Amino acid sequence: MNVKIVSRSAWGAKAWAGTPDQVALDQRREFFIHYDGATHITATGNAVPKAIERTHLAQGWAGIGYNFVITQDGTIYEGRGWTKQGAHCPGYNVTGLGVQIAIGGSQEPSAKALTAARALYDEACRRTGRTLAKKGHRDGIATACPGAKLYSWVRDGMPAGDYDAPTSPPSSGGGSGSSGWDGKSFPGVSAFKLGQSHAAVTVLGQRLVVHGFGRFYKEGPGPRFTEVDKSATQAFQKAQGWTGADSDGYPGSETWKRLMAAPAPSKSSIVALNSAVKPGVTHTQVKELQQLLVKAGYGPILGAYSNFYGAETQKAVARFHNKNPHLKTAGVSYDPLIGKQGFIELQKEAGRK
Repeated sequence: MNVKIVSRSAWGAKAWAGTPDQVALDQRREFFIHYDGATHITATGNAVPKAIERTHLAQGWAGIGYNFVITQDGTIYEGRGWTKQGAHCPGYNVTGLGVQIAIGGSQEPSAKALTAARALYDEACRRTGRTLAKKGHRDGIATACPGAKLYSWVRDGMPAGDYDAPTSPPSSGGGSGSSGWDGKSFPGVSAFKLGQSHAAVTVLGQRLVVHGFGRFYKEGPGPRFTEVDKSATQAFQKAQGWTGADSDGYPGSETWKRLMAAPAPSKSSIVALNSAVKPGVTHTQVKELQQLLVKAGYGPILGAYSNFYGAETQKAVARFHNKNPHLKTAGVSYDPLIGKQGFIELQKEAGRK
């Protein structure tokens, strides 16, 4: 089954209210299945992701929180996509891809929806280069989601009728020599021809994302070498200080060697909590705390964003502690104080390194 995805622009998504962070494909570890909640979904087509988007924007999120949404007719809609941090399961928004199958309550998932979800899972494994853990939302936090029927399907291994899951990455064909490539060494310049496919092109894109050049990809990376791959490669080459023919956007052996190496460690973006930040106070760092809480999935915070550490911020902090009870103050059941270690862990959940 070819995985076809309706892009954000095609279904009419609104502009991001603050662009979500990029996530390298090799950071993904889980594939989470969600549903819509207690009420059956009767909407169809583009109305489904639009309705979810409205709800998530109202919660103070940047936009639709799922990476993908699948409707009953088997259509897959892009949300956060492959390489943007999700907002679907606190603690797993970086490592997990969140996919909502658009049903609710006791509604029966269609065979088309399950087949599309399984095909999307296999595509996710192919893109990340690993077997992702199959999980329901309730495997991440205490919730009824994704409902009894979908959760049972996940626990059974996500079977999908007559759909045969691939046992290895699909051959890219096109006469580009993918079948004889070892998956790691430089495949030769012939693998990177505009418009042609080769398994090495997917690896090229994945390594470009790891090295910080994922901004070029709205979808992908994929096996076909496009102008997007060329532009991302050229930006990487120029970052090495190369000019002229050495930065033409076509990978050579030295470009490949440097991409395969681990990226240089970046300076940590984790910051310390000011000791003055506590419930009832007004402080400039409170706004940052609120933004992190919402980004990590502990919103909404009514009245955010502000410098006041009020009751709504305290509720969000308590939700964070309920997910991370080891960070609670000893003997406290309802803990509205973020604390220094809690602030560090919250930043990590929100994607900071």
